Amino acid sequence: MQREAGLSLVILSPVARALRTLVGNAQGAARSDPGAEPRAESLDLLGHLGLSADAARDFDTFVPGSRVGRALRDTAIHIGNRALGLALAKAMPVGSFGTFDSAVWTGGTLREAIARSSHFYALVTEGVELRVKVDGARAHVTMHAPNAARHGTVLTDLAVALNVLRAREATGNRLRLRAVTFRHRAEEAAVYDAFFETTTAFSQAADGVVFDASLLELPVRTPDPVAAMQVEARAARMLAHLQSQDPFLNGVRAAVLRGVWARDASLERVARELGVGARTLQRELRARGKSHREMVDEVRRELSIQMLAREQTSIVEVAYEVGFARLQAFYRAFARWTGTSPAHFRTTHRSAGERE
Repeated sequence: MQREAGLSLVILSPVARALRTLVGNAQGAARSDPGAEPRAESLDLLGHLGLSADAARDFDTFVPGSRVGRALRDTAIHIGNRALGLALAKAMPVGSFGTFDSAVWTGGTLREAIARSSHFYALVTEGVELRVKVDGARAHVTMHAPNAARHGTVLTDLAVALNVLRAREATGNRLRLRAVTFRHRAEEAAVYDAFFETTTAFSQAADGVVFDASLLELPVRTPDPVAAMQVEARAARMLAHLQSQDPFLNGVRAAVLRGVWARDASLERVARELGVGARTLQRELRARGKSHREMVDEVRRELSIQMLAREQTSIVEVAYEVGFARLQAFYRAFARWTGTSPAHFRTTHRSAGERE
């Protein structure tokens, strides 16, 4: 039997904080009618999901999506807000997801940011991804979930709404939608139309948005300059550690790093950044006893080690930063690189540092 896909606390913790604010406001408005007041446990989403205080602080914890979906559905009913996902999105500004927000929405084009966002959701939801299809003058961005994912209407609405809000802010509010579609039935359609500023269609084949394809090339501005500087500093530290006497290999490593963060470290992209053909790059690497795959592994390994050793980041965050869309794939790669797990490496390294 296939295991149900789960949701990481990377996404659940900020949702829980936003929910407490919304439910608290709803309770305050309903005090004149005690019978309409939501249950007290609805205030604490993580507690409602059975998470202990320690587990709630571990961003590497995953909770079955169906449990989360039911808890949010119940809360939506109790507070009388059938469009709870949209309300939560409004209550979660840039920075709610910590370093992820900056990593996803910093630099490049809207097309590249959507690719980074897809990696983020695939990682923290164990499989949900965004797909871009250009059909003539229109771009269709749709959400696709694995067969074992049962996240419910609230989380689906939240994911679509958050991506739209982030994209609007990152492009200076230049993103204009042509249409929005949901697979679920209509719930307060006018609220959805007002939120997305376009017509929303329900009971459709996919959850997603449609906009002019030309907007995919819009530049994405940095929402958090401080976080961007931290990313640049991390890159500088890693590249300094990997410096060799060969300027060509140094250039390849820098191009691979940019590719890893853009979610495309393919041979073709790296060659294009270096201004050479793919075959030329392969030939130059072979002459130095290297391959493209080895260079990508080298950069990913060093970045992983650096983040686990130096920074207070979750393993999920490290996996995202080094370009993995599946946590188990990162665990397998890290074991191949180092002979141990990310958690064991981090524990032993920090323990050794404390003894020094």
